[in-house]
Amino acid sequence: MCEDVILVDSFDFEDRINDGIVMLFFYENENVQSRGLEDIIDEIASGYSDCIRVLALDVEQSPDVAIHYAVDTVPSVVFFKDGMISEKVEGANPPHVYTDIIDALAFM
Repeated sequence: MCEDVILVDSFDFEDRINDGIVMLFFYENENVQSRGLEDIIDEIASGYSDCIRVLALDVEQSPDVAIHYAVDTVPSVVFFKDGMISEKVEGANPPHVYTDIIDALAFM
């Protein structure tokens, strides 16, 4: 993943979701769809770095977080605004699905 994506785990992700718009990417290293979505996540992280923070969490390393947010499909993306869940998107989707959500959150 690119340098604009912050890798997090069970111990440090909560401190990073409390302010602004956050996109949390739940993935598994061995999951083909997760690997395919990484390029889109990297592109969004780079293109929207001025208005969102993009985090990535490996569900194999931090299953407790996935359970807490009811993530049972990998990959999944959960959007937060000021610490509150705004949207949850399961599976691999085209870029516009994610950018439309970001745009909507930015103008709320």
